[in-house]
Amino acid sequence: MTEQAKRILVTGASGFAGGIVARHLARSGFDVVGTVHRHDADGAFPTVRCDLAEPWTLDGTFDAIVHTAGALPYQQPSVLAYKKSNVDAMLHLVAFAKTHGVRRVIFFSTIGIYGDFCGNFAVDEDSPRIDPDTYGLTKYLAEEILRDAGLVTMSLRMPGLIGHGARPVWFTNTVAKFRRGEPVTIYAPDYETRNFVWADDVACFVGKLLTMDVWPHDRLVLAAREPVTIRALVTEMQRLTHSASPIRVAEGNRPPFCLNPARALAMGYEPMTALEIVRRYVAGLQER
Repeated sequence: MTEQAKRILVTGASGFAGGIVARHLARSGFDVVGTVHRHDADGAFPTVRCDLAEPWTLDGTFDAIVHTAGALPYQQPSVLAYKKSNVDAMLHLVAFAKTHGVRRVIFFSTIGIYGDFCGNFAVDEDSPRIDPDTYGLTKYLAEEILRDAGLVTMSLRMPGLIGHGARPVWFTNTVAKFRRGEPVTIYAPDYETRNFVWADDVACFVGKLLTMDVWPHDRLVLAAREPVTIRALVTEMQRLTHSASPIRVAEGNRPPFCLNPARALAMGYEPMTALEIVRRYVAGLQER
């Protein structure tokens, strides 16, 4: 392990992403401390309870911060809640990092910063932002605050994380429909997508980043390793769940898009393919 990152503060350690990252880093030999707010964390690492939207009064020194905490779209918070959780929290993080000599910050951002995708093209780090909603806008503002802080930083732009205990997204909702025997409607069935990330793959990449001497980029798009058509993806979901649900094709008014994680792959990100993610997710459900 390099000198750059030994003691790590993971924010949002009681959440889905933060918990997976904190547990992985602790197992990998990092000295991990997690922040929690309303709920306790489930993991073999110490935690501190605090409201990150207020000035941070944390004790101790840290080599790096992995910032996973923040308001999420499915929670349907107000504009003020987004500002407090995504923007104010980042301002306090930067102030804390500068005061306490934190060397590096990894921020869990979102593809929501892009807003309305132009369609039928690969979305990468340089793709345009088109009218993002409040969630996407506040996450982008948090990215920009971090970039201007004069620290060594990394913003990971991701679609919804997939894993057991993940929040509802199209992927998990579609599997749930198959398991209930409900009809499944798809759009652009022959379009290839890789717009999924397995949470453990992201945690492993975070651990790898923390051992690297240099980050050649300060923002990366993450996605599955290989694209697959929407039709093939949902057919595999149907097969694995042994479902009789009909698959219906409909016209959609939102153009399809496909994420391009080439920069992240070049930096050592090793994700599963989209079909491997389906198989791992459904297998885990069947074990429960």
